[in-house]
Amino acid sequence: MSKKCNHCGVYVLDDAQKCPLCNGVIEGQDEGIQTYPNVVDKIKKLNIIMRMLLAVWAGTFICLGVLSYYKRGALLPVVIAGASCLYFLFMIWLMTKPEAGYMKRIFGAIIVGVILVVGIDITLGFKRWSLNYVLPGGLILMDIALIILRVVNKRNWQGYMAQQLMVIFMGLLPAFFIWKGWISDPIVSVVAICESIVLFVVTLIMGGRAARMELRRRFHIK
Repeated sequence: MSKKCNHCGVYVLDDAQKCPLCNGVIEGQDEGIQTYPNVVDKIKKLNIIMRMLLAVWAGTFICLGVLSYYKRGALLPVVIAGASCLYFLFMIWLMTKPEAGYMKRIFGAIIVGVILVVGIDITLGFKRWSLNYVLPGGLILMDIALIILRVVNKRNWQGYMAQQLMVIFMGLLPAFFIWKGWISDPIVSVVAICESIVLFVVTLIMGGRAARMELRRRFHIK
C-alpha cells in the first residue's frame, strides 16, 4: 500500500496518517484503486459564481431602471441590456450543466431567448412584433436543429421524434395567437407550423416500422 503526501510529494509505504517530513495529512489512495475527480466542489463553486453574477445583474438592472425613470431617459437600452446580460448568464449556467445534452442546450437556448424577446416587447408597449416573427422563428430554429442532429446522429435518428412532436405542440401557441387576432402578420407562423408537421410526417413515413416502434416506446403504447 502506497500513499502520497499532497504537500511535499513524498510517498509513504506504511499506515501513517501524517507525512514524516512536513507532518501534513496524507490523503492519497491505495495503488490500483481507480479515483475520480472531485466534481462536487467544482459544481458548488460554479453555483456560487453564478449566484454572484446574478446578484450583480439584478442590482445593476434595478439601478439603471430607477435612473432611467427619474431621468426620463430611454427605456429601450436598459431593457435590451438587461435581457442580454440575463441571457448570457443563462447560457453560462446551461453550458456548465454536465447532465445537459446537445438537445437540452439548444432547445433551452432557443426557448429562453424567445421568452426574453417577448418580455422586451411587452415591456416596451407590446407591439406584438415578437409574436409575429420571433416566436415562429424560434420554432423554425428548433426544426433546423432537429434536422442537423438527425444527420449527425444517423444511428439514433428515431430518438428525436418525441422532440418533433413537442415542436408541433408548441406550434399550437402561435396558432392560438392567430385565432385570437394577436398576430397581424401570420405568414412566418404558418410556415413554422406547416414545417413542423411536414417534418414529423416525413420522418414517420421514411422511418417505417422503426419510427412507429419508437412512438410506442415513448408513449408506452402496446
